[in-house]
Amino acid sequence: MAKNEAETILNLVNLYALAIDTLQWDLFDEVFTDDVIADYGEGAVWTGLATFKQVFAVIHAVYSGTQHTMTNTVWEFRGNEGFAVTYGHFRLIKPGTPGGDFWEGQGYYDDRLVKVHGKWWIQHRISRITWAGGNPVVLQTTPGQEVVVPITSLHQVAAAGDLRFLHERHPDA
Repeated sequence: MAKNEAETILNLVNLYALAIDTLQWDLFDEVFTDDVIADYGEGAVWTGLATFKQVFAVIHAVYSGTQHTMTNTVWEFRGNEGFAVTYGHFRLIKPGTPGGDFWEGQGYYDDRLVKVHGKWWIQHRISRITWAGGNPVVLQTTPGQEVVVPITSLHQVAAAGDLRFLHERHPDA
């Protein structure tokens, strides 16, 4: 893989974080395919870029600030298809929330990438939380509805064969 392709993958991952933290949803147009599938767990699955942007705009509008830090990106490519895993740390701030003004979590993104007309895109994203702290009420979108943040152990996902990136690295193993 050419160096510029490696930089492109890192740019996709980081542009996603910048889009969320600046509420600039049109930046998603540079990251995801039009037919993206975004699976954030527990039934939070959105299909299509327009829907994904609309839902994330509503979800993130309630926060006075967010910060998404992306690290540890690894990738594997076969022709015009690729797979990547990125670790993320996220902090969401909503002042005046009973019990505390912030929630934070760490997790991972397990992405299927496609190369179309010479450009890499994220076509299917699976995101899971591996650690959470702070006040989960900050995540509440419906008043009075309890928020449950499922924690996923990365080593258990890998052992079960459910980490797509590892499976796709050696599909015949």
